[in-house]
Amino acid sequence: MAVQELEEAPSMNLGQSITQKLSDMIEGMDLPTVLQKMADITPDDEESEAARDKLMSILQKLDDMSDEERESFTRQVKDGLTTRLAAKLQDPDFFDSQGFEDALKEAVINRLLLVGAVGLVLIILLVFFGYKLYKSIKEKERKKEDKKKAKQLKKKK
Repeated sequence: MAVQELEEAPSMNLGQSITQKLSDMIEGMDLPTVLQKMADITPDDEESEAARDKLMSILQKLDDMSDEERESFTRQVKDGLTTRLAAKLQDPDFFDSQGFEDALKEAVINRLLLVGAVGLVLIILLVFFGYKLYKSIKEKERKKEDKKKAKQLKKKK
């Protein structure tokens, strides 16, 4: 029955789900803050310097705009970004050519190995301290028995 429900569920490919999440993130972002953070990055080469200068001029123009113009500009940038990302993610070769699936598998395997290693270390520590505790309890019991036998021997003499 559960298998039937899964088969009947609408299928959504990875590109669509990523596009939806990115669209939600883009809708919630504060464009001037993002642009300012990008402009604050120290450029490494001439191309980066040119891009930084363009960002600074955009920020200056954005500051000079009225609230209505700023809202319109922000909406256009967000819509354009969402459209371009959606088009890129809908390309069937995007994930294959980038080795996305292999990278995803590798990330999952690395995470599982890390969790397994931590689990193994915890088990080893528990066994070690459990053994030490067991040994300590047995040693106390043995000393108690020896003390009891020594008392009994003293009484008999």
